[in-house]
Amino acid sequence: MAAKALSFDVGDYVVYPKHGVGRVIELQSTDIAGMRLELYVLRFEKEK
Repeated sequence: MAAKALSFDVGDYVVYPKHGVGRVIELQSTDIAGMRLELYVLRFEKEK
């Protein structure tokens, strides 16, 4: 069964298991190895 893709907006908070709670500060698009990738830039105020 395929997983449903998640979508976040700038300002949303996310939980990253090894780092704790972060906030989406930017959405970036970049080309890597000929593929277009949409990336989330996160900021973590504190570790865990």
